[in-house]
Amino acid sequence: MDEQTLQVFLTLADTENTRDAAALLRVNQSNVSRALARLEAELGAELFTRRGRRVELNRAGEVFRADALRLREGFETGRRHVRQLTGPLATVRLGFLQSAALWAVPRLVGSFRSGAPECRFELRQGFARDLYGWIATDALDVAFVTAPGPARVGFDWRQLVEQRLTVAVPSGHRFAGLASVSASDLDGEDVVAFAHSTELRTVIDPLLAEAGARVRIAFESSEIDTIRGLVGVGLGIAIIPEPTRPADTDITYVPLEPRRSRALGLAWSTERALPRSVTDFLDHNTEERFAAPS
Repeated sequence: MDEQTLQVFLTLADTENTRDAAALLRVNQSNVSRALARLEAELGAELFTRRGRRVELNRAGEVFRADALRLREGFETGRRHVRQLTGPLATVRLGFLQSAALWAVPRLVGSFRSGAPECRFELRQGFARDLYGWIATDALDVAFVTAPGPARVGFDWRQLVEQRLTVAVPSGHRFAGLASVSASDLDGEDVVAFAHSTELRTVIDPLLAEAGARVRIAFESSEIDTIRGLVGVGLGIAIIPEPTRPADTDITYVPLEPRRSRALGLAWSTERALPRSVTDFLDHNTEERFAAPS
């Protein structure tokens, strides 16, 4: 029993004439007769009383008509549910690094919704390992994150921005007036550090070790805003990505030399089809558009 057969039955129940039903359905009259015969054979009962060229629902047909209407509505409900999950209006499940929440997410979402205001988003923040794990288990569609690296398979990634690493220092610090500093210059400094669970800590620790710089960890946090706040009150300095929009009047960002940076972009799964809304989101958020002034 399929949707087409149900539609033949319901149309025939309305018209009570195989010729009229065929005309409405735009099929041959013989197709209507064969569809009805298959349905009655499957149900094991006749559904109509034949009266010359006319047909009329019998008792079994009247009962089945209510069921057929519900079944047809079920097909439409199923299609609607699938469209909601896969079509151009499907909710985009977007993940992002905690350090990118304030500046990247408004840019990604706001720019896209300016052309697709009806699109909805579900947002989730986490560390890189979390974001890739959620994409792999289909808990996320796309994430703003660092590149997956060779150890992570089944993902595609497109760079949107490169962030230079800087040394954030409080106003009045001896580094504040310099054009740049090296990692070795940080030897002996108090540092407000990223937590060991963060991806940036795995970049910064080897950088300091390679330069032979021994620092004192004053505090550890996974929140970049917390780190900035503690630097601002003089608890220590910090190695953090250069802010997109510097707004801290009590902090100076001094570039590291030689230049060190991290690339951020959009990652998604290559192992399943993406909803139309997600492919539209990916097509919209190019490196050029992301870099454009907002």
